[in-house]
Amino acid sequence: MNITVIGPGAIGVLLAYKLANEENKISILVKPEHEHLIKQKKIRIKDMTGKIVDKKINIITKLNKTDLVILAVKSYDVENLLNQIKEIDTPILCCQNGLQTLNLLKNKIRPNLLSYMVTGTGSSKIEAGFSHHNGGGFTFLGQIEGENGVTIKNISQSLSVRGIVCEIVENIPDYIWLKAIINSAINPIATINRVKNGELKNKKLIIQVKNICEESTKIAQKIGIKLPLNPWKEVMTIIAKTAENKCSMLQDIENQQRTEIDAINGEFVRIAMANDLDAKHNKSAIAKIKKLTDT
Repeated sequence: MNITVIGPGAIGVLLAYKLANEENKISILVKPEHEHLIKQKKIRIKDMTGKIVDKKINIITKLNKTDLVILAVKSYDVENLLNQIKEIDTPILCCQNGLQTLNLLKNKIRPNLLSYMVTGTGSSKIEAGFSHHNGGGFTFLGQIEGENGVTIKNISQSLSVRGIVCEIVENIPDYIWLKAIINSAINPIATINRVKNGELKNKKLIIQVKNICEESTKIAQKIGIKLPLNPWKEVMTIIAKTAENKCSMLQDIENQQRTEIDAINGEFVRIAMANDLDAKHNKSAIAKIKKLTDT
């Protein structure tokens, strides 16, 4: 199967590395300014033991017809890729945090072409094309609409063999909500306080994490979302399993990049306001992150 991964960041490089095998021909779509990747034609992974491995990979700068596109860019970059994606009319596997991408794409792309990966696996970007796989966690896969077919099964099997165990589910939108709740609680508090995930166990910080988690959970439940797992339990599990990780939002701040606060907490506020629900903890988190970034 020909698979094109869009984006040489943390999750894009990790997935390209794990999926590359005899059955899958992997390409990574990068921006022209990533000249070193285009020349080197390889990616690099630091695994959970600290070992660094290089892998030859096809690096491209233009999206061509392929069997599957894995959309591994930040939520705020998705809209800029819409025209390219629509032109090739091919299945898309999304990996974005928050609810924004789901709400955007389901109105722009045929739903039967959309699938999602929801993962708590820890990965961080060292630089473009170089990713650190630094924590375990759940991974769920599924079609937004329709049955899970051969493509989803291939991705699940390929990743599971390489150590990322994937569960195929029929109700993936509910899992997207679950992960959005988890991200809404962990990411802003870790970022505002500039701490690794494990440090969120601090009594003062964990109360703040729980306040957002409970608020986001209530918003989801009030509009009829049937959460497949207990969000607070999963928050605590992820904090434990990725204790040494810096969350993606904190990495963005440290790298002076735009955060996904609007795609994550901002969507909970938007949905709460549309349904006359309270979102004071999410609003507070957004204000504090915006103050850090001055945006």
